[in-house]
Amino acid sequence: MIANVVWPALYAEDAINSLPIIALSLVIEFFFFRRLFNISNKQALFYDLSANLASGLIGMVGRPLSGLLYEVTIGILVMRVFEWGTFNPIAWVAVPIFGGALNAILELLPIRLIWKHKITKGNFLWIWLANIITISLATAWIATHPANH
Repeated sequence: MIANVVWPALYAEDAINSLPIIALSLVIEFFFFRRLFNISNKQALFYDLSANLASGLIGMVGRPLSGLLYEVTIGILVMRVFEWGTFNPIAWVAVPIFGGALNAILELLPIRLIWKHKITKGNFLWIWLANIITISLATAWIATHPANH
């Protein structure tokens, strides 16, 4: 039954894994990592690649599931209050927020485990912001390239 259900986070996942969005995300997050951890370009590249490898592999399942969790909790309330379906404006705004939070957690994990950086609330919030930006770009990609979805 769940295989027949579609929700915004599932659509966004396809765009998040498209090469243009991956490339743009790597560039954007490179600068966040470099500045946030005050590291060299070479180190920032390794941080960026390892962080995005972690969020890419685990996030392929985690992001759509977080979207499904949204749909069966907050999404139900939104649909009832506004009498909207699944693909409503609030759901599309929730995709980068929830997906970005999950990505931030997953991306900071290798930085903590490999490079032993202490992860602070500030680190998390800045990486979350970077991921909100990149997932928002993926969501915009869906709007500008609807034939691909």
